[in-house]
Amino acid sequence: MQKHDKMVALAKEKSAEMTETAITAIETMYRKNIKISVAELTKLTGLSRGFFYNNPNVKQVMMELKEKQQGMILQNPKSNAIAKAQEARIKSLEQKLSDSVPKNEYESLQKKYEELQVKYSQMKKGTLLKMYDQL
Repeated sequence: MQKHDKMVALAKEKSAEMTETAITAIETMYRKNIKISVAELTKLTGLSRGFFYNNPNVKQVMMELKEKQQGMILQNPKSNAIAKAQEARIKSLEQKLSDSVPKNEYESLQKKYEELQVKYSQMKKGTLLKMYDQL
């Protein structure tokens, strides 16, 4: 009987640790304005999806904080990773471009590019204003 009691105590202790880990992860995601999702929590903690749905304490904290996130502007970890990869790709391409074009020509093209970006944003803004006026 004593072995059984020890096993039960260890199981409860492990469950409490897992619950604490899950709640800490949920609260951290909330504080950092990262969208709370079970998929992200499983990646972050290594716990199973079922744990987040079946543990009433964890589920309650998760649902409360997810509800508080409604209407907030949140970070999406996937889009952050994609943005970083795109930035690295752009820097790499800029480096290749600067290596392949003489410096003065590159600077001239860079200025034209910036001017075109300004014109594009002005056109886009004007188009949006026209669309807004039509509503």
